[in-house]
Formats: sequence, structure tokens, C-alpha cells
Amino acid sequence: MREECLAFRVRRLNRRVTRLYDAALRPFGLTTAQFNMLVALGLGLDLKASDLVRALDLEKSTVSRNLKRLIEHRWVRPVDEARVLRLTAAGQRLVTRTLPAWRQAQREAAVAIDADLVDAIRRVPR
Repeated sequence: MREECLAFRVRRLNRRVTRLYDAALRPFGLTTAQFNMLVALGLGLDLKASDLVRALDLEKSTVSRNLKRLIEHRWVRPVDEARVLRLTAAGQRLVTRTLPAWRQAQREAAVAIDADLVDAIRRVPR
């Protein structure tokens, strides 16, 4: 069953790829989820935590825990009573500094995964 179960195989692949990105982002004090949140907030849209949950397909607890850390580091700030979140200038600088490491992780992940599978993953509907 282990060899046939697609859920098991995809989950295992997810953990492997996440470890690659987390290792690349660790020197910057970020995880993959935190980096993705910073990038999403960097789009300049009026996003709330609930928007990040939906947009990034994360658990509410994951978003809450990571937002707390991002706000503590002053990379993100709430802007109003509606709980809209914005990337700060420091957060934008962090994203810019981490992009080369993220790109390297992207290359390593593509090598670790068969090229046909990479194309198939990119075609998965949102």
C-alpha cells in the first residue's frame, strides 16, 4: 500500500520539498510558510489573516502563529481596526534578501523532482 498510495507519496514529497525551502530560508529566520505570507502581503493588497488562510491554503493556527512572529519582528503590521495587514519596509527588504536563497531552493526542488512531475504539479488547479 505504501508504494501505491498517492496520498502517502505526495505527502512525503511535500515534506521533502518543504525541508529544502526551510533549509534555504533558515539563515534569514524564516520558514516556507512565513516567506509565502510575506510575499502574499507584499502584493500590496488589503489582506486579512483569513485571506492568507484561503490564498495560501494554510490552517488558521499556522497563519496565526506565523503572523504573530512576523509582527513581532516588525516585518508585518496591522494597519487598521479591520485587521488589514501590510508588509513593512523591513519585511520588503527581507523578501528581497531571501529571493536568491528561495530561487536556489526552487532549482534544487526541481532537480529533486522529475521534470515531468514538476510540469504536472504546476498544472494542478488551484
